[in-house]
Amino acid sequence: MCATNPSPQAHSSSACHCHCHITIMGTSQEAVKQLKVNLAKHYKITDLGEINSYLGICIMHNCSKKHTEIDQTRYIKDILDCFGMTDANPHNTPLPAGAEIHLVKYNGQASQSDIKAYQSVVGSLLYVQIGTQPDISFAVSCLAQYMANPFPEHLRLTKYVLSYLLGTVDMCLL
Repeated sequence: MCATNPSPQAHSSSACHCHCHITIMGTSQEAVKQLKVNLAKHYKITDLGEINSYLGICIMHNCSKKHTEIDQTRYIKDILDCFGMTDANPHNTPLPAGAEIHLVKYNGQASQSDIKAYQSVVGSLLYVQIGTQPDISFAVSCLAQYMANPFPEHLRLTKYVLSYLLGTVDMCLL
């Protein structure tokens, strides 16, 4: 809970403020409304309305159809742009056939800049995978194993996953 109480040692003139953003979900609109009424009895609250975005995930409600859609279209477009993949040819699968022969430990030593670039791509892919694209989970988990010392082929495979996302950028979860 966000409310805070001044300690017994605090002077009576001190004010304690806490600004919290909470998301309330419930089994019915009435249950949510009742919770808000109960909270308002104890705390000063401001209702910001129905949620439409959370941590970069777009949330769309369709009450008449009784479903919610979530997507990361904007975030995916941003990472495609960041990694220079907006004009790539989209692929139909997250990894190419035969990719397993390239998913091996690198015996050389990757440069610090290659390691940083690889970690940046894989980190972005992990966020997409966790948020709205579970279809890339296997590919990303395979690639994440090589974050400490990526082989140049591993970086090529991350770009393959990005090109797959280019083809699925407008898909969402229901």
